[in-house]
Amino acid sequence: MFSVPGKLKPIHLISAAIAVCLPLLCSCATQNPNRSQLPADVTMNQDAGRGDFLVITLRLENGEELPFLVDTGTGLTLFDKSMAPQLGKKTGDISMGNPKHWGQYIKSDLYLAPNLYLGNDLLKTSGTNTTTVDLSNLSFVTGHPIKGILGMNTLEHYCIQLDFDAGKIRFLDDEKADQKNWGKAFPILANEADSRPFVAQNLLGAQGPLSLIDSGYMPADGWLREKSFQQWTNLAATLTNGEVHSPYGVFAGEKYPGVSLDIQYVHDADGIGLSFLARHLVTFDFPKHTLYLKRTSANRLVSKDKESAHLAVESAIKYLLQLKNQNRLPGASKSDEGQLTGCHFNHNDSPYLASVTIDGQKNGDSFFYHYTFTRTAKDNLWKLQKAWRTDTQGHVVEEYSVP
Repeated sequence: MFSVPGKLKPIHLISAAIAVCLPLLCSCATQNPNRSQLPADVTMNQDAGRGDFLVITLRLENGEELPFLVDTGTGLTLFDKSMAPQLGKKTGDISMGNPKHWGQYIKSDLYLAPNLYLGNDLLKTSGTNTTTVDLSNLSFVTGHPIKGILGMNTLEHYCIQLDFDAGKIRFLDDEKADQKNWGKAFPILANEADSRPFVAQNLLGAQGPLSLIDSGYMPADGWLREKSFQQWTNLAATLTNGEVHSPYGVFAGEKYPGVSLDIQYVHDADGIGLSFLARHLVTFDFPKHTLYLKRTSANRLVSKDKESAHLAVESAIKYLLQLKNQNRLPGASKSDEGQLTGCHFNHNDSPYLASVTIDGQKNGDSFFYHYTFTRTAKDNLWKLQKAWRTDTQGHVVEEYSVP
C-alpha cells in the first residue's frame, strides 16, 4: 500500500473529462481575436515554476479580486465551490474529473460564466458556461486561497509568453511581435474534442506518443505512461534513438539533468509540467497553434522555501511507510498495496512545517485513508496524530485510534 512514484505525489487539477465535454458547453473559438486589446504584462508569483503553481489575480465585474491558477491542462475556466453563491442559479450539471483524486469522476453544477478581467481588460472566452469544484486542497498546497482555474477556453484566444527569469507574463500580438528570440517552434496538436495543447515528443526522448503541455502539473517535471516510465527507470535497459534514463530527460533532442517524472496510468498522453517549462522562455501562440521554447536554465528552478517543504513531505512519507511496514499504520497492513493520492501542510505559516496530512488509497478499495503527522521542531521526528478514512465524496466513515 501507498507506493510513491517519483519523489512526491503530483498535483493535477482537472482531468480530461472537462476537455471532452467542452464541445457541448462552448461555441467555436474565435480564430482571429482582436489583438489590439491585449492585457498588460503581469508579474508572476515569486515561486512560480520553482515548486509553486503559476497564479494570477483576476477580478469580477464588481471589482472583487480572485487568485486564479493558470492551467493549460484544464479545458474549462472554473471556480472554487465557495464562489457558487456569486454565480447565480445553476443551469445544469457536468461529469468531470475529481480535482483531489485523479482518475475519479464527480458531478458538478453548471452556471453562466461571469465576466473576468485581468487589470482593466475583459478576458475573451469561448462559450457561456462555467462550473465549480472543491479547490481547498490546492489552497492548502499553495499556502493561499485559490478561487479558480484559468483554463483553455480562455487561454486559447491569446499569444502568451511566460518569462520565468524576468518573472513576467506577457500577452503578445503574434502578428507584430518579433519572434526571432522565442526559440524553437513546436506545432500544437489538438482536435475538436480536446482544446488542450499537445506536442509530438515526450521527456523520455521518444518521438510519437503525444505529451500534454500541462502548466497545472506540479511538482514533478511531467509524467510518463507505464511502459515508458519502466523504460526510463530501468537503468539496465538498452536505449535507442537518443532516449535517456533517469535522472535525465530529453526533449526534441536536447538533454536535461535532474528531471523528475511520475508514472501515470492514463491512456491518452504523456505529460510535461510547469517545472520543466520553467527552464525556458515559453511562448504559447494559441491562435497559430504553436509552442516556442527557448532554454534559459540547464537545471530545474528551485525555491529554497518550496524545497524545504518537499523535504518535509518526503520525510513524513518515509515515516508513514515505516509504520506500514511494521504493521503499525492504522487502517493498513504490511501486505496492503496502493498509492498516495495527495498531501498538504496544515499550518503553512509554521517556520518548521510542523503538521502534514498524507492521503492514500488501497488497490481495489473505494475508500481514502488520511494520516496527519506532527513534529515539534524542524529536525525532530514525526508523530502520527490522527488517522481516518473517507468515502469518495469526502465523508468520514471511520476514525482510527492512534498508537
